[in-house]
Amino acid sequence: LVGGYLKDQLLALSDKHPMIGDVRGMGLMLGVELVTDRQSKQPATAAAVMVMELMKQRQVLLGKGGLFGNTLRIKPPMCITKDDAFYLVSMLDEVLTEVSHAHS
Repeated sequence: LVGGYLKDQLLALSDKHPMIGDVRGMGLMLGVELVTDRQSKQPATAAAVMVMELMKQRQVLLGKGGLFGNTLRIKPPMCITKDDAFYLVSMLDEVLTEVSHAHS
């Protein structure tokens, strides 16, 4: 239930943030691919590093993966609550806004 909610919220974020090229995964293993351009799918590797660092400052640990290191790996513990998922998505929204302003 929480995994579905989390994925739905991340997909909603992709409508707001053009930097999100794709959201994929199942259950509590999710990936958010960051791109500089949705058409070309140019990897936003530097932005992914910034996002991870800024999320860590907000007490949210994310992994990094993908061929170009531009995919955020979201693997929360099984005990994650809907409130925890809401916090994660809210902080990611805040951080993506900050990073997109820094890269524009």
